[in-house]
Amino acid sequence: MADIRPLETEEEFDRAAQRLWETVGAEPGTPEYAEHQILADLVAAYDDLHYPIDDPTPAASIRVQLEDLELTPDALIPIIGSRELAAAVLAGQQEVTPAMAQALQERLDIDLWDLLPAAESVRP
Repeated sequence: MADIRPLETEEEFDRAAQRLWETVGAEPGTPEYAEHQILADLVAAYDDLHYPIDDPTPAASIRVQLEDLELTPDALIPIIGSRELAAAVLAGQQEVTPAMAQALQERLDIDLWDLLPAAESVRP
C-alpha cells in the first residue's frame, strides 16, 4: 500500500487520483481495496475543499428545468401567477413561496429542496 497521508498540493492530488483509478476493481478485503477506499475519501475531501460547487439557486433550477423540457419562461405564468412574478422569480428578485414550490414540483418536476433553500437545514 502506498504512503497515504492528507493531500496538500495539486501534484499530490493528481498522483492520488491516478492511483485511485489504478485500484478500481480491487477485490474487497485486499490491501488494494483498502487503499482504494482511503484514496477515494482523500480525493473527494481535497476536491470539495479546493473546488466547491455551490447548490443551484431556485432561479437556476427553474431555468435548467425549463430548458430540459424545452419550455419558454412563459410556461411559468399559469404556474406562478403572472408574467411579472415569473420574471422576478427567474431573475432571483422574488423568493419562491411554498405554494409556488409545490406547483413547480407538480407541474415541472423540480425538487422542492432546490426551490426552497431555507429548508436546506432540514434536508435529509
